[in-house]
Amino acid sequence: MKKARWWVLILAVVLAVAAVGAPRWAELARGTREARWAEWAREAAQALVRAFGREDRTWPDERIYFIMIDRFRNGNPENDYDVNPADPRGWHGGDIDGIIEKLDYIRDLGFTAIWITPHVKNAGRDYHGYGAVDFFETDPHFGTNETVKRLVREAHRRGIKVLFDIVVNHTGPRHPLVQERPDWFHPRRPIRNWGNPVEVQEGWLFDLPDFDQSRPEVREYILSYSRFWLEETGADGFRLDTVKHVPPEFWTWYIGELKKVRPDFWAIGEVWSEAPWELAIYQEAGVPAVLNFPVSLTARKVFAADGSMEELARTIASVMMQLPDPQQTGAFIDNHDMERFVTLAEWDRPLERLRLALTFLFTQPSIPIVYYGTELAMPGGPDPYNRDDFPWGQEEQSELVPFIRDLNALRERHPALRRGTFQDLLVDRWHYAYGRVYEGDVAVVVLNNHGQEAFAEPVPVADLGLADGTVLEDWLSGQRVTVTGGVIRPEVAPKTGAVFVRAGRR
Repeated sequence: MKKARWWVLILAVVLAVAAVGAPRWAELARGTREARWAEWAREAAQALVRAFGREDRTWPDERIYFIMIDRFRNGNPENDYDVNPADPRGWHGGDIDGIIEKLDYIRDLGFTAIWITPHVKNAGRDYHGYGAVDFFETDPHFGTNETVKRLVREAHRRGIKVLFDIVVNHTGPRHPLVQERPDWFHPRRPIRNWGNPVEVQEGWLFDLPDFDQSRPEVREYILSYSRFWLEETGADGFRLDTVKHVPPEFWTWYIGELKKVRPDFWAIGEVWSEAPWELAIYQEAGVPAVLNFPVSLTARKVFAADGSMEELARTIASVMMQLPDPQQTGAFIDNHDMERFVTLAEWDRPLERLRLALTFLFTQPSIPIVYYGTELAMPGGPDPYNRDDFPWGQEEQSELVPFIRDLNALRERHPALRRGTFQDLLVDRWHYAYGRVYEGDVAVVVLNNHGQEAFAEPVPVADLGLADGTVLEDWLSGQRVTVTGGVIRPEVAPKTGAVFVRAGRR
């Protein structure tokens, strides 16, 4: 029996060495002996995790860092074609090499997945990637197809999953198909009535040529480039753009076909709507997950503009009730299509408000998605000013970097925050307390959105299985409370949050 265990260990080490790879060994060899062994140990451990799996991990266990390629980091000046960083609507030089250079930074922040904006070839000034002219080639500003493959390999080596941003609704106006196959597109007309699903699905969004997915040859074409990127790179899944502009029946077929390529294929769809029932349509059609716009937009109002916590609680309850799988959703506090959070909150204590919003983001049921630069409290107005270049060097001084690192560690350490039930404990205009429970792991979250008064009210916790005498500790501050008479009495300062877990489990 002991001999069998030794053989398993030896095989594991061999697999780890193979997973780290010869090029990486050469790279590690250039460091000091201590650094080489420390880095090897970390990478070998990650390789073993990939080889043997880890706790049946699913997407609700992940935390996603969202990157706009052109604005993140310039890793290869040789592909700086027509770059002008002073032009907010032009190319700035960010590329795939730049992301690869900063994968260690992303990993050390605690994120376990990245979502990158479309990397396929665009034309003119379409730095954002959503105006494709070739769905099978990487834009030369970003690198090559080989660069994209290397990104996925390097991310996986660090235990980071990769989501590509895939567009199936439209092309860029300069795509050759617009002239060669005009019958592949709906007639050119704008969307005027947003309450008419047919008009929303067939109109030209932002005057972009709109694919007619009812045509079999169009469906097969879309599937061909989607399958190409999945098979060629080993990416872990897709973020699907403009989902509600495409008929639900297409998504049923499309997701089914991609699951034939990879049974564990996962995607998260952009359904820009504050109505949970509308998100439910697409989950029911087969889209595995959807961006949680109802909760995310409400959270922006609550934490940046003093909206009511009661509205936030009602929105969460509505999503939990109406979606087939409410934990297969992604929440955010800002993204590339809206003003950055700190700009909304700049009228009053933006950093305090951002910290509170992030505490909510990392403790609510959806997958947390953080837009690049949030860890620096980057400001930004409407598009394109919400897409400024990442100011490298400032991350070393940012007080939010360790805070986000701490929140990532909290969510990783406590499965209740990733997989647990969700129960309101107390809610009023300014305060929100809720509990999360999973297989004995318990978290009690208390958020105080009041601008002047501390929160010191009793919070009922008996229904979470916490007996009198149980000592809880706030992950963020270290404050301890004891369950007495079925309640805890925390003290939470204005514009602050607390996350209580069993003492000793921080």
